[in-house]
Amino acid sequence: MEQIKAIFWIYKTCLIRTVELVRDNVGIIFAPIAYSVVLSVAALLLAGLGIVGGILISVVVAACASSGLYLIENVVRMGKATLQDFTRGFSAYLMEILTIGFIFWIPMRLLAQFAFTTPNGPLIYLGVQILLYVIFNPLPELIYQSRVSGLALLSASYQFIVENWIEWLLPNLVVGLVGYLLRNLIYQLVAPMPFFLQYFFVEAAFGLFLTFLMIFRGLLFSELNGTTRRSRVYRYKARSSQ
Repeated sequence: MEQIKAIFWIYKTCLIRTVELVRDNVGIIFAPIAYSVVLSVAALLLAGLGIVGGILISVVVAACASSGLYLIENVVRMGKATLQDFTRGFSAYLMEILTIGFIFWIPMRLLAQFAFTTPNGPLIYLGVQILLYVIFNPLPELIYQSRVSGLALLSASYQFIVENWIEWLLPNLVVGLVGYLLRNLIYQLVAPMPFFLQYFFVEAAFGLFLTFLMIFRGLLFSELNGTTRRSRVYRYKARSSQ
């Protein structure tokens, strides 16, 4: 019972802090719009270059992901992200993200070639994707909150999930479900608007949701990583008694 109280106290603390940080950094909800523009321009310029173009587009995608993580890192750690952080972030974690992408790319490509030549192959492939999503779900937070890289990141992610799978996955599923339900509401609200306004409000809503989710995940990860259920109960009792 004490462990349940402790983890829900952590959830409450992270949610309150997330709302405060989103309010103080509302400008970053428009970052996904900027990234979509960057990716659209990159696709337009590089799509005709074949394999080389595909590789370069992958680098641009990784750079946008790096910028997004760097923005979240600054919000979580220092409470504020700036326009300079947005531009500086394109190279902050570029190599880490490219390395992880390369590690997954080869085995998943081989699995796909094998899976889609067997009767139950697509189902097996989907099962592997779900398993990898669960095991390596905290990779974004590990990238900017830990000092490990490469294969060590995968090992650290697996260890974190083994130790915190309930505490970590439950709130992520709840927030994701809420976001899915709100998506339909957003589409209904913007349906009468002109296309340009529809695009703007949908992207802004997506940016708000993604910002909220990633900040909450960052705060929750920092609370869970390196702690045990017993130590969280002790910390809960110490703070609630103040």
